Amino acid sequence: MEFEIKPLASALGAEIIGLDMSQPIDDDTQARLRQAWLKHLVLLFRGQQLTPEQMIAFSRRFAEPHTHTNYEAELRHPDHAELLLVKSRHVAGRDVRFGEQWHSDMSFTTRPALASVLYARSMPETGGDTVWANMYMAYETLSEPLRRFLDTLEVVHDLNNGTTHRVRPTAMIEASRRRNPPVRQPAVRIHPETGRKALFVNEWACPQFIGMTREESQPILEMLFRHSTQPEFQFRQKWKRDDLLIWDNRCTIHLALKDYTDFSSRELMRTSLVGEPSGVLLTEQEYHGVPA
Repeated sequence: MEFEIKPLASALGAEIIGLDMSQPIDDDTQARLRQAWLKHLVLLFRGQQLTPEQMIAFSRRFAEPHTHTNYEAELRHPDHAELLLVKSRHVAGRDVRFGEQWHSDMSFTTRPALASVLYARSMPETGGDTVWANMYMAYETLSEPLRRFLDTLEVVHDLNNGTTHRVRPTAMIEASRRRNPPVRQPAVRIHPETGRKALFVNEWACPQFIGMTREESQPILEMLFRHSTQPEFQFRQKWKRDDLLIWDNRCTIHLALKDYTDFSSRELMRTSLVGEPSGVLLTEQEYHGVPA
């Protein structure tokens, strides 16, 4: 099957033109798609008409989808455990838009998402874009001494460190922590398919390095957060209805912009694809034992 690859930004992102992903594709086409994905990190397919079952089938061409048992029930599709409903909602007295901070999906677990897939069902007329950053470039453009230093470090990844999670009632935070205990992850990951190193920190999940105090960690982390999200490393997706997009969580982070006023107008379906084992669970005692 022939298709065109149209790069969308210098750092990452490409549109695939000429394929209908609701239909089966042959093994050679899938292999060429995967190579394009590994090169460009984010692939966009416009104008796709997918049922939930077809979206799950598309996702399985890359890896097995999670069943999202660690997410709240209201975020999961009622008939398909593999699908998350990505939409704004009202939580603890405030309106919350999905994915307001830079993050890598499920980095706070011991099986961080290998990839994620989004399918746009409805979008606001203006705003609501998603932005990705290339974490290969973020790592490779650091100074050599800093790269060597980060290669030796582990960092806490905690879902409940996110700004929208911290303001919830205590009972909700405690229930979330039972489902999602914090983990220790390497600050730098080696991609298992490309062999390249990628920075593995993000502002949502990472409060401090293992073995360092929060006071020591914060200046370094804040610098890394700023460095990794500079415009030169980014691709910005202007969504249209029926857009299908897949990205590699092992070497990117992303952010959903909350610059839209029609609160109910943005809704997508998402799968998270099971990744390689990474990280170690931290018990409550160990987490609070990290110098703060």
